[in-house]
Amino acid sequence: MNVSIAQSNPEETAVKACLENYMSGVGDRVEKAFHPTAFMKYVDISTGEFKDVPIADYIARVKAGSGPGKRTIGIESLNIEGTAANAKIKIETETVILYDYMNMLKINGEWKIVSKIFSRVNK
Repeated sequence: MNVSIAQSNPEETAVKACLENYMSGVGDRVEKAFHPTAFMKYVDISTGEFKDVPIADYIARVKAGSGPGKRTIGIESLNIEGTAANAKIKIETETVILYDYMNMLKINGEWKIVSKIFSRVNK
């Protein structure tokens, strides 16, 4: 067994656990995935306007919603280097495809999403 792979498995497991919380779509779990100072940035596809949303606003919307609804979601790619990681997540519904790009840091021994950007394509 390759030693570097064996050493990376615990980190990969921990990073994926954080992403699973986000992908659950359940308010408390989504909140747990993010660092409180995280941010979400995107370009509104209908107006072309740049949006910069405090993560607390996003989490409040998730908690106020009715849950994740019918969708498929999965990790497309994952890169981990030391205490930093990034992931590409694909979310698909009947009407839209979203690509989330998550930047993560290992803070006080725990992986947290510190920034999220995304792209949305209507079908």
